[in-house]
This record gives sequence, C-alpha cells and structure tokens, in this order.
Amino acid sequence: MPPLSSSAPKHQGPPLLLVAGSYIVLALCGVFSGKLLAPNVPFAMPYDSVAKAVAHAQASADASRWGSFFQLASTMPLLVFIATTANRLRFLSVRAAGETIALCGGIVATAMLAFSALAEWALSTPEMATLPGAVRVLQLLGFMGGGPGFVVPLGLFYLGISITAGLYRLIPKWLMWTGIVLGVCSEIASLTLVTWMAAPFIPVGRYLGILWMIAIALTLPNRHPNPAAKAS
Repeated sequence: MPPLSSSAPKHQGPPLLLVAGSYIVLALCGVFSGKLLAPNVPFAMPYDSVAKAVAHAQASADASRWGSFFQLASTMPLLVFIATTANRLRFLSVRAAGETIALCGGIVATAMLAFSALAEWALSTPEMATLPGAVRVLQLLGFMGGGPGFVVPLGLFYLGISITAGLYRLIPKWLMWTGIVLGVCSEIASLTLVTWMAAPFIPVGRYLGILWMIAIALTLPNRHPNPAAKAS
C-alpha cells in the first residue's frame, strides 16, 4: 500500500479504537458484575438439572440483571464498530463480497447477543422461581444466543474483514491470518449444538476476537491511499 499523506481524503466515522474500547469495557463489566454480585454462585451450564437452573436463577438475580444490562449496552458500540469497519473498506475502494458478508454477519451477531441479554434479564424476574420450565428454556436460549448464536455469525465478520482487507493489502498478513483462524474457530463453535466438545471454541471467538478488533482499529487505514481514484 502506498504511503498516506495528510492531505489524502479521510474516512468520516467514529474512531475505531474508541468504539472498540467502549465495547470491551461494557463486555468486561457484564462478565465481572456477576462475579462481584454473586461471587459464590457457579456459572450455569446448559446440561445442569432443572432444579439447579432454578436455584441458580434465584441466587444470581441481581447479577443477571446487571449482567444483562451491560451485555445489551455492549451491543451498541459493537454494532458501530462493525458498521464503521465495513464502511471504511468501502471508502478505501474495496469492491468485494467480503465487505457485505462481514456487515451481515456482524449485524446478526449483535442481534443474537442482544437476544441473549434479554433472556438473561427475564431470568432475574421474581416470577421465574415458580416457573421451572421457563427458567430452563430461558437459560438455554440465553446461553446459546450468547454462545454459538453470537460467535458463529461473528466469525463471518472476522473472515470477511480479514480476507478482504488482507487481499487489498490494507492490514498486515499476520493480522489477516489471525482473523481467518478466529473466523474458522468461530464457525467450528456451531458444533456445540451437537457435541459439547466444541464449546471451547466459543470463548476463542468471543474473547480472543477482542484483541483482533484492537489490532484492526490500530492498523486499518482511515485515509484513502489514492486521492485521485477516490475523487473520480
């Protein structure tokens, strides 16, 4: 990629690093709020019994309420990051399906994360104690929405941005391959629906992707390398 001058057209959008940082802070608040408000309550697992699921919902009502708040709030900067990154590729004259694939995957991912947050909030309501069946359903929907339901489409975002930006030489090769690996791991997480052995791929796609987002924010150019082409 040719060197960028200060006179080159600049992408008009929010700073990616600031948006990524906002998402990271809110996501971490969602994780640690449960540890602070319910330190002795173990994480609920999908294969737990109904009785254990109900007991967990009762013991972690406040943690679930705050956790769902931060998780829902985190979807907004995440969506802004996804839309801005995809739009920046278009600004840089990228004409490839990967940009649209990344945007669509990211939109679905944020929708699933928001759905998971709302399911978790529903678990915190007092009426749930008398509805064990509903507790079980909401627990499963919340886990799967924030697990494979979130990570699998997010993998399309990783793949779409990494491959497209890498082939156009807008990001370093190591970052392109890192995004490809993250995207593949995220897609493998879909096997969680048939075998629990695939569950470790969920945190890989969800949390290691944060480092990839920071790297993208730091390396993806925000000025067009060819002002004449942009003007035309």
